Amino acid sequence: MAYVEASNAHDVDRIATMLSPEAVYHSTGVGSHEGAAAILSMNTEFFSANPDVHWDATNYRDITGAGVEFDFVITLQGERGGGVERVYFDANGLISRVEVER
Repeated sequence: MAYVEASNAHDVDRIATMLSPEAVYHSTGVGSHEGAAAILSMNTEFFSANPDVHWDATNYRDITGAGVEFDFVITLQGERGGGVERVYFDANGLISRVEVER
């Protein structure tokens, strides 16, 4: 998935092209952020503070007509942990909502 690839590359500019301006992001790890600008700011700060962060995504599953859900293992500050992520898309194919549970 392109969003995971851009996240693993810490490519905030590429992520920006994927987000709806009204996108919402919620993570049990980094909290809630509303709007593309807030999400991109969080990404920039997160990647800067965690230059080793990497996600291994597996088991992609369709969320009927709305998006995709997948399992992940995150490597963060030398530790590994798992979770589930859901990415929802709007009618234009842009990311409208991201939900991360770790």
